Order: sequence, then structure tokens, then C-alpha cells
Amino acid sequence: MAVLIMDSLRRRVTLLWLFLYCLTLLVSIHWLWQYSYQQLQITNQQQLDRFSRHIDSQLDHFSFIPQLLSRQGIIINALMASDNSAQLDLTNRHLNTINTIVGASDTYLLDKDGTTIAASNWNKKSTFIGNNFAFRPYYQDAIQGSPGRYFALGSTSGKRGYYFSYPVNYAAETIGVVVIKMNLSLIEKDWAGKEQSFLVTDLNNVVFISSEIKWLYHSLSPLSEQQKNDLRETRRYLERKIDYVPISGNLNTNADLLKLDNKKLDNKKWLPTYYLSLIKAFDDEQWNVRVLAPITPILFDILLLFLLITLLYMLLYLTLILIKQKQTRHQEQVLAEIKSKQKLEFTVMQRTSALQAEVEERHKAEAALRSTQKELIQSAKLAVLGQLSASISHELNNPLSAIRTYAENAVLFLERDKLDQVSNNLSRITHLTERMAKISSQLKSFARKSNGELKIIALQPVILAAHELLKPQLKANRTELTMHLPKHSIKVKAEPIQLEQIVVNLLSNALQSMQYSDHKLIEIELIVESDIAKIKVLDQGTGIDEAHLPHLFEPFFTTKETGLGLGLSISQQIINNMQGTLTAKNRVSSGAEFCISLPVNNNNINTKQ
Repeated sequence: MAVLIMDSLRRRVTLLWLFLYCLTLLVSIHWLWQYSYQQLQITNQQQLDRFSRHIDSQLDHFSFIPQLLSRQGIIINALMASDNSAQLDLTNRHLNTINTIVGASDTYLLDKDGTTIAASNWNKKSTFIGNNFAFRPYYQDAIQGSPGRYFALGSTSGKRGYYFSYPVNYAAETIGVVVIKMNLSLIEKDWAGKEQSFLVTDLNNVVFISSEIKWLYHSLSPLSEQQKNDLRETRRYLERKIDYVPISGNLNTNADLLKLDNKKLDNKKWLPTYYLSLIKAFDDEQWNVRVLAPITPILFDILLLFLLITLLYMLLYLTLILIKQKQTRHQEQVLAEIKSKQKLEFTVMQRTSALQAEVEERHKAEAALRSTQKELIQSAKLAVLGQLSASISHELNNPLSAIRTYAENAVLFLERDKLDQVSNNLSRITHLTERMAKISSQLKSFARKSNGELKIIALQPVILAAHELLKPQLKANRTELTMHLPKHSIKVKAEPIQLEQIVVNLLSNALQSMQYSDHKLIEIELIVESDIAKIKVLDQGTGIDEAHLPHLFEPFFTTKETGLGLGLSISQQIINNMQGTLTAKNRVSSGAEFCISLPVNNNNINTKQ
């Protein structure tokens, strides 16, 4: 029984929810349609008024020119002496000048029979001279003494034009007609490419001015046989076939919806297009100006509103479902928590024990990793010592030979009671043993394991110690080493033994890269830039292959036949642990440049340089 009551209540809530959704949708869409339609009408009414004023201004630009021309003596003289070729030639050139100045399409003069006797295009193949235009309404109006205005396709040029005519009077008699033709494309050019379509139609709804070129010479409504005969008689559109644009709706009502059947125009388009039609009549010109604004933006707005409202109600509905499910789950959780509490505590204990074991294993692994890394560093250090062994052995053998010689000589001097010479030899032996002890101390210091502890150290002593360690090898390889070190102490936070090892490694690499060079020179520079201390090791060797540069610091990458590829990789890791960087690049001239960058300890540095 309770289940049936709950199901019934749930159905009622669902029906109420659907009713509210439909009501909200209808009210919102109706309001949006009314508002958007009104705004579209206001906006396009302004566009229609602007387009109408544009047409008026273009027509007014030409309307008074025929009247002015009709009063000029050269026009009257041409009509009075139409058989005078010199006079007609002057008139042709005059009309051409006027035509160019006003920007008209053509300007020409008709006699009282409607035959052209002078024209601005007298020197063209398509000249009007000799053509009779007595059939044109603009001639008929003007020869009767009234100004004429008419739009049509030119019977000679075949181009659209608007004709302004005016009678030429002499001695109270109309002796001819002067005509100026305006190119209608001047009206269209400023309105092409707009969202709206602007049309000018005659009384038969035939489009003769349009921002949509494809609609020119098309009728917005089907033409009757009588209308077709009238168009043929007036030859307004010559022999052009007037096709029908499949638009349905009331064409004579302002602010009405028109439907364009796209399927009849193009089989690929099956959806119709709806336009808001605004119309303005030009009674004097016997034409209508129309703007067609597509309502597609309104439909898109309505679709977007529909989606938003639907999405909103879906979110609300899902929210209610989630709240209900959350309440149900909460009740289930309350019941389940009591049963699972003990089980959870037991599981937590097991997980804690396993986690502790995992932590211990991880600590052991980290300790082993650190130990292995230290061993690798020590191995690399011993490898460097191996490379230095030959030169160091030579450096120690010389003092040993000298000591032996001085000792033997001292015995001889002692037998001869030359005590001063004995004392001198013993002093030299002492000096040589001190020198050997210094070399041994340097080797012992370099070979000992580092504790890895970072501390504030000065960089100059580290560089000098590396130099001292490599002196025998530099001497054996006949290599010059120059150091550019600032006088003031530059201090950083680092591990001195590891840093010394890195400098020795870089110097050893520089030595190896120059083994075939004629002039062997290594430079060490110590500078400070933006609180960063930089130790640069520059050589004049063969440089680094551009293909090897991206892989230079990768583990086990080496170009040496006997190398392991760990020296630069370990050096970079050590410098990274000191919060610094180790980089390499080729020098512009020749050789390579390695740079160790470390943050300067600002509390312990004199910033004067």
C-alpha cells in the first residue's frame, strides 16, 4: 500500500514538473519572439530609410543636369544645325566633358523625331548616334514639354540605367530632348555584402536594383500574360526572360513575413528561408524599395533559449534526484556504519601495518640509492685519479730522483767536512718532500668521500684546488690554463668536494678535446650575473657535435671508446641538488663552453665588482 502511494505521488510530481517546464518554455519563447521581432523591425526600418535616402541623393545628383544642358547655346545650335558636322563634333566633345564631370553613364541629344544627333559616346562602337529612341517614355514625356524620368535596360548597351530627360525649347517650340543616363550600379555598390537584402522593384514586382545580384530581373510574384505583353511592348527589360522568385506572403504589406522556397531554386537546399519584409513606395518613380531581413538570428536565439531552459530543468530535475538518492544513501550508510565499524578498524590496522612496512622498505631503498650514487661519484672520482696517475707519477718521480741525488752528495760532502754544502742539500731535500706531501694531500683530499652536506663556501679556493690537482696533467699535455677570478670572495651554498670534482671533470674533458689542437688553451671565468655565480670552462678543442648536444647529460651517453657516459650526468645531478644548473654549448670561434650556475649567498658577498 505504501509503495502504491509513493508511486502515485512520484507520478504527480513528474507531471507537475513537465507542466512547469512547458509553461516556462512557451512564455519565454513567446516573449523572446516578440522582443526580437520588434528589434529586428526597428533596426531594418532604419536601414530601409537610409537606403531610400541614398537612392534619393543619387537621383538628385543627376535630376537637374538635363535642364541645365537644355539652356546651353551649344545644345540649341546643334539642334538648329543638325547637318553641320563641325557643330555636332563640338557638341559631342562637350557632352563627353559633361558626362565625365558628373560621372554619368551616357549623355546624348535627340532631335524632335527621337533620333540621336550627338552623344558622349560618339567615338565608341556602341555609340547612340543615329539610334532612334522615340519609343522610350522619357522621350515621349520630354517632347510633350515635361521632364522625363525612366528606368530600363539600354537598347544599345544592354546595361541598366536610369534616364533623365528634358525638352530643349527655342522660340516657344520644343526642338529636341537632352538625356542623361545614370548607372544604377552606383546605388548597389554601397549595400553589397550586408546581412539584409535590399531590393528595388517596379510596379510588376520585377527586381531591377538589388544587393543580391542573383535576384536581378526576377519577379517576386508570378506575372500575368498581360503584364508580360506590357513589358515586351515597352522593352524596359529588352528580350530578357523574367523568372519568378518563389516567395510567398503579402508583398504589399509592411513588416510582414515572407517565405522563400529554396528547394525550387536549388535542389540541394530543402529548408525554406523566412524574411521580415519592410517596404517603402516611391510614387513619383513608380517603384518600391524593399529590405528583406532574414529571421534566422531570431530562430537561433529561440533554439538557444530552448536548449538553456531544457538544460536548466534537467539540471534541477537531476539535482532533486541526487538529493533524494543522497538521503537514501545516508540512511543506508547510517545502518551500514554500525556493522562495518569494527571491520573498518581491523582493515585500518592491517593497512597501517602494511604501510609501515612499505615505508621502511622505501627508506632502505632510498638509503641504498644514496649509497649507490655516492659510490658512483667516488668511482668517477677515482677514474679521474686514474687519468691523472701518469702525470702525477711523473710529478712525484722527479722530486724522488732529486732527493736521491742530494742525499748521495750530502754523504760525500759530510766525508769531506763540507758542512755548509751538506746543510744546503738537506734543505733542498726538505723542500722537495714538502712538495711531494702537498701533491699527496691534494690527492687524498680529492679522493676522500663526500658527506653530501651543503654549506657556505667560497668559489675561488675550489677553482684553485682543481687547478693545483691538474697542474701535472696540464704540464704533461703542454696546455696553458688562464683563470679570470674576481678579487672579492664569491660565496655559494654547495658541497666543496663534489664541486671540486665537477670542475676537475670539466677541465679533464677540455684537455681530452684539445689533444689534437695546435694551440692548447683552457680558460676559467668566474662571474656574477643577477645574483647567479657562473663558473665557465672554455676550451679551443673540436667542440660538440650539434646532434649530441641534446643527449650530452643523459646517463650512459658517451662518444669515448672507453667511457661509461656517467661523468656529465652525475655532475648535472650534483649541481641540481645544489639548486644550480650545468649547461653546455659550442663557442662561436671554436671549442666548447661548459657553465656551472649557482645562486649567490647574498648575506656573505660584497657586491662590488
